Amino acid sequence: MSYTLSLDAPPEVAIERVRREQVQAAYDGLREEISTESVHDARKRLKKTRALLRLTRPKGFKRRNRALRDAGRALSGARDADVLAETVADLSERYSGQLPKVAFERVRAPLAARARVTDPDGSADTLAPLLQDAWSVGDVDLTEALTRTYARGREAFMVADAKPTAENLHEWRKRVKDLWYQQALLEEVWPGVMKAQAKEAKTLSKQLGEDHDLAVLDTLLRSDDTLDGDELRPLIKRRRKQLLKQMRKRGRRVYAERPKHFARRLRRYVELV
Repeated sequence: MSYTLSLDAPPEVAIERVRREQVQAAYDGLREEISTESVHDARKRLKKTRALLRLTRPKGFKRRNRALRDAGRALSGARDADVLAETVADLSERYSGQLPKVAFERVRAPLAARARVTDPDGSADTLAPLLQDAWSVGDVDLTEALTRTYARGREAFMVADAKPTAENLHEWRKRVKDLWYQQALLEEVWPGVMKAQAKEAKTLSKQLGEDHDLAVLDTLLRSDDTLDGDELRPLIKRRRKQLLKQMRKRGRRVYAERPKHFARRLRRYVELV
């Protein structure tokens, strides 16, 4: 089934189904093969599970949140190196002809080599305890829960908009990703509207993700003497400037409502289901 809470089932049943499906799929993928693709899929599913956790706030929330976070971090090594290699490849395609291809390849090739030799510290066994950890969920006010996520994201946007440091933008990105996943979880409230809103949050999350990868790459190029990437840094700066303009514009749309207005509208949708 999809990453959506069924509003026809009791909340604890719907929540447990989604939790189990996401962790099981991550576990099965890693059991079949440890690769950058399976690691990427597992990390994505763990992030979705954390978004579900933050929405429903079961007993033992903090402990379970740490367990999911730590499991994702244990899988980070190979994927992080692979992402940076992909980031250089994307720059090469976007700014084709503005620098010789060899300038990009001097950075991409070593990063790709690191991805091939960096094995994730974790494995499917890391996720085994998560499979058995059924959550004890009490009464869940979906409107209040999603409004809390929306309000946190709106506040993070205001901070990042006023001071767009890499750290502030990254914090905003985490809150946007929660909003994207949680709106997807609640799609049945009003499929057309919730799906469209989740799509906008997803696009914003992807833009913030690209900006984060570029910021990480820029930091690496300044600190790693083995990478000859000084020529790429002006292109990174240019692309981040373009992204910031796009992210601010989309952020103002995604977070156009005050939280109390967002809550009022969402509660009406829920009541009409």
